[in-house]
Amino acid sequence: MAIYINGITVLADGVVEPVSLPDAKSWMKIDYDFEDGLIKDLISASRVHLEKISGIAFVNKLIKVNLQTTGLYPGVWMVDLPYAPLICVDSVTRKTGINMWSTLVKNEDYEVIGGKLWLYAQGTYNVQYQCGYSSIPEDLASDVLALTSWQFENRGKKMNADKNSLLSQYNNWDGLNYHQYKKVVF
Repeated sequence: MAIYINGITVLADGVVEPVSLPDAKSWMKIDYDFEDGLIKDLISASRVHLEKISGIAFVNKLIKVNLQTTGLYPGVWMVDLPYAPLICVDSVTRKTGINMWSTLVKNEDYEVIGGKLWLYAQGTYNVQYQCGYSSIPEDLASDVLALTSWQFENRGKKMNADKNSLLSQYNNWDGLNYHQYKKVVF
């Protein structure tokens, strides 16, 4: 029995960053305006980077996931969707043929229990769902600010999601708070 995630598409990303430009400028002690565009871009890049390595959506998102369940036993697949926290599952469709999909009915064909999607048949599925925080916890906001500040000060250095590389580039990386929110997949 296995679950394969074959594709993740962000259909709609948050329109408001969890950290404001004035907050970032205050954090970095910047009192001029000519680099505001760069700072806004770095806030967004920091958020997206932290979302990818933690599996947590810092802002509300609409996500579409293509996944496949394999194996017959035990006949129940508990799917931990790629980004948390899960707000709601909008739709689940199952592939029934070439370019043919059947829309499943919640609580008949699938269930959402404990923030996870439970499927009861082997197959290929498209799942559209909403996730993210309506208001980001303060400690995650400080992570976005810290990474934004680091990127501003180290412009031109390539960011790499590998933790060992980050530790060598950003010595305080282990001091960030996202670790306590990182998804645990069983």
